[in-house]
Amino acid sequence: MDYLVLLFGANDAVLPGAITKQHVPIDRYKKNLTKIINHPRIAAHKPHILLVTPPPLDEIKTTPRSIENGHQGAVRKSAISAAYSEVAREVARENPGVILVDLWKAQMDKAISLTPDDYTPGGPWLGDPENGKQGGLDTLLHDGLHMSGSGYQVFYESLKPFIGKEWHGLADDDRKGFVIPDWRELLELKPNLNTGD
Repeated sequence: MDYLVLLFGANDAVLPGAITKQHVPIDRYKKNLTKIINHPRIAAHKPHILLVTPPPLDEIKTTPRSIENGHQGAVRKSAISAAYSEVAREVARENPGVILVDLWKAQMDKAISLTPDDYTPGGPWLGDPENGKQGGLDTLLHDGLHMSGSGYQVFYESLKPFIGKEWHGLADDDRKGFVIPDWRELLELKPNLNTGD
């Protein structure tokens, strides 16, 4: 195992009592991340550990769904989701060698760039009811919580600088060091191979 990418917290940050039963208290969330990062079976592999903050939450978009499910209001809050992201940042700072991938910041920066007039620096974040505007989060989070294709593109671009450095600068068809042969190599070995079989 060369890399371990950890992304937890988006579901954990749901309020206690939500029908999903996914709530993990923030102090437990921090302990869980620290325990995973330092687990002997993980450490034995000496992977590059990339700790990813949870993405932002579009509370404006998730609240109607919470109400439809029988809750009095939102079961997810933008500020609480942001706090879980801050805890992930703390864990990365407290564990030397852990690489932080700040997905919350990358997603929020992208959302603001898509709709710059919807955010005032220092004001409430996009997706927060105090702001009243979803802005670009509407594009990045298909249901307000889970990433859309555009959101995953931001995630990929955030991970890309930290993964596969051993192949940076190689031509796209150079597969030195690959464990599993490239499909083109298989076709050279077995020209009649149907890769769909």
